[in-house]
Amino acid sequence: MPRTPYSPLLRTTTLLAVIAVSALLAWTAFAGTAPEEDDSLANLGYTTTGGAAPGYVDDAACSLCHAEIADSYQSVAMSRAFYRPRADRFIEDFGAGPWVHEASGRHYEMVRSGDDLLFRRWTVDAAGKKTDLFEQSVDWIMGSGNHARVYLYRTPLGELYQLPIAWYTQEKRWGMAPGFDRPDHDGVTRRIRRECMFCHNAYPDVPAGSDLYGSMQTFPKDLPEGLGCQRCHGPGAEHARLALGGTAEPAALRAAIVNPARLETARRNDVCDECHMLPSVSMPGVRRFDSGDDSFRPGQDLATYRVRIDPVVQGQDRSERFEINHHPYRLEQSTCFRASAGALSCLTCHDPHKKVPPAERAAHYRAACLTCHQPDACSLQEMTASLPEALRTVDPGDCVTCHMQSRRPDDVVHVVMTDHRIRRVPLDPATLVAPKQETTPVLIGVDLADPDRAPQGALGEVYRAVAALRSGNASASAVDHLAVSLTKTPGGGKDLIEPWFELARGQLALHRWQDAEATLRGLLARSGGENPPREEQRALAHEWLGLALASAGDAAAGVAELRPLAKAGSERPELWFNLGRIVLGQGHAAEAVPFLQRATELRPNMAPAWLHLGRALARADRTQDAVAALRHCLVIAPDDPRAAAALAALTGTPLPAESGATPPPSGAQSGPRR
Repeated sequence: MPRTPYSPLLRTTTLLAVIAVSALLAWTAFAGTAPEEDDSLANLGYTTTGGAAPGYVDDAACSLCHAEIADSYQSVAMSRAFYRPRADRFIEDFGAGPWVHEASGRHYEMVRSGDDLLFRRWTVDAAGKKTDLFEQSVDWIMGSGNHARVYLYRTPLGELYQLPIAWYTQEKRWGMAPGFDRPDHDGVTRRIRRECMFCHNAYPDVPAGSDLYGSMQTFPKDLPEGLGCQRCHGPGAEHARLALGGTAEPAALRAAIVNPARLETARRNDVCDECHMLPSVSMPGVRRFDSGDDSFRPGQDLATYRVRIDPVVQGQDRSERFEINHHPYRLEQSTCFRASAGALSCLTCHDPHKKVPPAERAAHYRAACLTCHQPDACSLQEMTASLPEALRTVDPGDCVTCHMQSRRPDDVVHVVMTDHRIRRVPLDPATLVAPKQETTPVLIGVDLADPDRAPQGALGEVYRAVAALRSGNASASAVDHLAVSLTKTPGGGKDLIEPWFELARGQLALHRWQDAEATLRGLLARSGGENPPREEQRALAHEWLGLALASAGDAAAGVAELRPLAKAGSERPELWFNLGRIVLGQGHAAEAVPFLQRATELRPNMAPAWLHLGRALARADRTQDAVAALRHCLVIAPDDPRAAAALAALTGTPLPAESGATPPPSGAQSGPRR
């Protein structure tokens, strides 16, 4: 694919995370079975998941037999990756008071009341009056807090969104969350998707198929809290039943659970790599087409779940790209790793069940180094000769300080953490931890990170193009490359579904309405043939087809595609928004109002829906309601000049001087990334 420069629209975010053949066969046997009536787990009050991720049980069941390990694991960051606000886990300074983000001029505050957190954001007008106050209860906290943590809220539909501020533990202060330290940040509308939750939490108990492409990005109200035992050991319900039954043979017990330490090298590494092998947060890779987000199991070849991508970033050498989730990515660049022939892994230094106390860390990691190296092989004088004189005094018993130095990541610039690339000669530590300004990487190419395990030929090119499009880039080169590559795959791509949707989405983003229409009609034509789209995918194709037709000038045809979906009770806010917007454009303001109201009910933070609702209400001579809708739009998106102008026209209020700010893009409402 041509390496034409393009910048991703997706903001950098923090993102933080085999089994023997006999165990895999055991899962196949029990994964979808219903428990017996005398189920020992059920008798103790534990439920077993079905649906998209069957065979899992509350991790508390593991502690019945493994109490010591379960207790020590609570100190590990993975166990605290996701949880409801609770007073016993608060580490923030809630007495710091409001603070101002200079780049956007917004004021922020997080207020605590017992176990509850309330987020506030507002602006201050020229008279010093607080305006556009946005208040939202925090439903979930994401991140252990070892370095940072961010805050999420859930809409009535079940969508999760990230709030724009974070707590930075090392600096002991509030700041903008990663990707938000800019004037035009996402505000309160950055969606948390299943791809994010995959590494930040245990699998939810959701219906089968709800984690597949085309399904809505929603989550149940009750979710697991943290990455528990079974993300590394696999579904544990059957293992727990056998153990509680007391009659199972030891071999059967072992076969019903995964011990990563007993797996062959590649599958063992895949357990850690499923979350920590992230070459770039701006382009995290592509889950294999037609597999579910929650379908990976320890022991599976990770390459059969996800195609690993390594982007090329403008002005940046891969050997120096360092992000917060780069542990194995950096380790694999080390001579030590390459020379170990698989002997060196995450488990060489880390026991995933417990945290090494700070006072013991130097000796603990040194012992790991000495499994290969000899003590007299270390020449402190030679290795530190290039450092400033004040930094040449190094504890000879502390290998990590010199060889796995702490540095500031490129993506989360307010933290300092261990770089897992092992260097023979250390760099100047002052340079590594020097303050950084947040930037957006400019991606100029897409490579397959592990070509031997990746799809070959045209299909590999399809994955490369899809990775570029899902990163937020809708460049003509990526869309064209995907279109050509699809036709070159076996059967002309007729056995594929997802990449054709990605092609249509890219065509819509580029306003190639006729191309998008052809692509979507091609998908719908499969409905009675081989490899048809699923029901949700057919509905999505009709929705996007309606958008393409209306955008090309045939509003009546567009509405004809969308109305049946609305009558069927679609819960997709985009469907109701686009239907209302198109009907409003036809001059039917009163008819558009309920469609746009439904969009705001389903997604209350959808600023474009509030904007168009205000316009529709105004044209329907419902001025007071229109003013309320437009003001609500500005609470969500204070910089939207269209809402400000419409409100000023209705109220006779002059526009503020700064009202010409660029509005947040609304095109994303027409088609989700996945």
